[in-house]
Amino acid sequence: MTTAALDVILEADFPAAQRGDHDAFARLVRATQRMVASVALAVTRDVPLSEDIAQETYLIAWQKLATMTNRDSFLPWLRQVARNRAIDQLRKRGYAERSLDHSEQRMIAAVADGSDPDDARKRAEQRELLAQALDEIPDSSREVLLLFYREGQSSRNVAALLGMSDSAVRKRLQRAREGLHAELWHAVGEVSLRSAPGIAFTASVIAPLAAGSAPAYATGAAATGSTGKWLLGTLGSVFAALGLVLAAVALDVRIYLKKARNPVEYRSLLLHGVVYAALMASYVGTLFWSKHANWGFTTTLSVSVCYSVAIIWLAMRRVRILRQHRPKNGGADSG
Repeated sequence: MTTAALDVILEADFPAAQRGDHDAFARLVRATQRMVASVALAVTRDVPLSEDIAQETYLIAWQKLATMTNRDSFLPWLRQVARNRAIDQLRKRGYAERSLDHSEQRMIAAVADGSDPDDARKRAEQRELLAQALDEIPDSSREVLLLFYREGQSSRNVAALLGMSDSAVRKRLQRAREGLHAELWHAVGEVSLRSAPGIAFTASVIAPLAAGSAPAYATGAAATGSTGKWLLGTLGSVFAALGLVLAAVALDVRIYLKKARNPVEYRSLLLHGVVYAALMASYVGTLFWSKHANWGFTTTLSVSVCYSVAIIWLAMRRVRILRQHRPKNGGADSG
């Protein structure tokens, strides 16, 4: 999330959220949730706990928004609330000096949601490795390192979210790299990205606010139902866009199939149409995911260029199919 993008979101959505606009607050959450969760994770070194703290931070933010007079202080305030809540949680749970001796307990918590035990064990092991890595780097570098991977490895995006200069971010990343060997450095990047909060996290924050219920991490039928409606609405928009794209592709393919002059050409065009439809469907899905994952401009542009090249290649391939199955003498088909 660049400085310019953050400024646009804060300028438009901060005052609207102050007036009680849940959609505006949802956009604020989406823009800052990786920052808040990373701040909490840097303190706790515990992914599930950091997400609980991030949700609690946004509940407090929603309650305090109306009293804030300066939108420029919103991000620093969010970071400080997340840090304070994380420290409080460690004190309450007796984790002031956190060690890795609690791996079995965190493993039990990981399988409590009914996930496959092997998958849960793997995630628990990854989180243990992440905790170990965070223990071995300076406190001042943890937030920067986590957010660096969650923001597409863009130091400028990290600087914008943490209110730092790009050079300061790079220096802290360098100190973090010096404190980790290659295996742990790779583990931090992989686990940080996989554990980053996404659209489900945003829904879990917004749904109970819209319903006027308890915090999202306190489970209940009302919160679950509201979250489901929020997710269904978002997925409905994606499927609607996907349906329009596939309908356009189907119409295009149908026109060419009607022009097929022989069974071989018909089958070739049909196969081409299936591949074309799959490509366009994946393109729509990728565009949706890029917004959900907060891809940077460079990443989004690179992926779009790759899809454009593939679409152009398919168009040329269709031309070759049409030429390949036409009689060379320009006359009628013989058989």
